[in-house]
Amino acid sequence: MQHPLQYTQCRRPVSERLHLCGKNQYRTKAIEPDMAKRRLSKQQQRRIATLQKNKIKHDLRLDRQEFDETSTQTARVISHHGRQLYAETEDHEKIKCKIRQNLGDIACGDYVLVQQAKDNADKKKTGDLPASEQSVESQYVVVAVQERTNLLVKTGFAGSIKPVAANIGQLVIVTSLKPRPNPYLIDRYLIAAENLPAKALIIINKVDLLDHQSKRVIDDLSSLYEEIGYRVILSSIKQDIGTQEISEALSNTTSILVGLSGVGKSSIVKTILPKEEIKIGATSTATGEGKHTTTVSALYHLQCDGIIIDSPGVRDFTPNNNSLDEIMQGFIDIRQFSGSCKFSNCSHRDEPGCALRQAVTDGKVDKQRFNNYLRLVQEFNEKG
Repeated sequence: MQHPLQYTQCRRPVSERLHLCGKNQYRTKAIEPDMAKRRLSKQQQRRIATLQKNKIKHDLRLDRQEFDETSTQTARVISHHGRQLYAETEDHEKIKCKIRQNLGDIACGDYVLVQQAKDNADKKKTGDLPASEQSVESQYVVVAVQERTNLLVKTGFAGSIKPVAANIGQLVIVTSLKPRPNPYLIDRYLIAAENLPAKALIIINKVDLLDHQSKRVIDDLSSLYEEIGYRVILSSIKQDIGTQEISEALSNTTSILVGLSGVGKSSIVKTILPKEEIKIGATSTATGEGKHTTTVSALYHLQCDGIIIDSPGVRDFTPNNNSLDEIMQGFIDIRQFSGSCKFSNCSHRDEPGCALRQAVTDGKVDKQRFNNYLRLVQEFNEKG
C-alpha cells in the first residue's frame, strides 16, 4: 500500500522528493511541510498580498503618527476586536484604540497604557477638537499592557491558547436545566478558578423548568458543591428567582460569566443591567443549546460597584492544564487525601494503600468527582 503522500508514479513520499545534485546523480531531501501543500490560486495569493499590504500600511501609520506622551493614561479593556479595542479610562471615558505591534495578546479586563494622537490631544486641551472627533473614534494607541494578576485562557483550534479575560476576582459558572447541568464541565471550570486563582460561584439557571425528577438532580448537585465549599445560587430570570442574590455576589469584584451557550449568561447580565443593549438568543429545541449571542468578551459596570465580563459561550471548554499538579489543585476535596497514599507516585487507580480511593469508599469524596478527576488525568497523559 502506497504512502498517502506518494506520487502516483513514484513510491517515494512527497516529503522526500528527489533533488538533482549533479550529472545523473540525485539525492533525497526532506522539504518543509508548507512546500508539500497545494498551491494557492492567483485570487488567494492576491487576497493574502492585499491583507499583508494593508497591515503594513496600518503599522506604518502608527509608527509615523506622533502621540503625546503627556497624555499617557491607564485604561481598562472593555472589548477586543482584532487590531482594535475599546477601553475605558479612569474618568469613565470610552475610547477606541489601535494596538502597537509586539504587545502580545490583549484580553478583556486588561489594564493598558494609552496615548492620544498629538494633534487631537492639543486640540482637546484648547477645546478646538470637533464634537464628531470627541467620540470613541478619537485616535488613541495602546503602548503597553500592565502586569496582570491572572489570565483566563482556553485551548482553541489545533491546541492554540487563546486569552478569554484578565484580572478576574471571581469565576461565575452558569449552568441550567436546559441544556442540562454537566458536572464534568463544571469541574473543568473549577480547575481554571482554583489555578487562577479566583473565587468560584455556581449558578443553576432556569429552575422554573423544574419537575419532580429534575428537582432531585438539582438538589443533589447543589448539595455536592456546597459541601465541598462552593456557593450555589438557584435562579430563574422569568420568575425573578435568585436575582438579588446574584447581584450581591457580584459586588466589589470583577467577575466573568462562563458556561455553555443557552444557559442564560446574557439573560442574567440583561436583568442586572437592563439599560445595556445585550442580545439574547433562543435555545435550540434539538440540542438544548443556544446560539452564540456574545461574539467577544465584553465588560460592564454594576450599580453594586462590581464589574462583570460576559464571555462567548464555550461549547467544549478545556482548561490549559500544564501539569498533573494543576489538575489536582482544581479538586479541593480530593487533594487533601492525595498525599496520604502508601506510594508517593500513586496514580489512584489500582495501587494498594491508596488513601484517595479509600476516601471514596468511605463517602468522604464523591464518586463522580473522583471519576471526573481520573478522566482529566487520562486526557492529560494521552496528550503527552
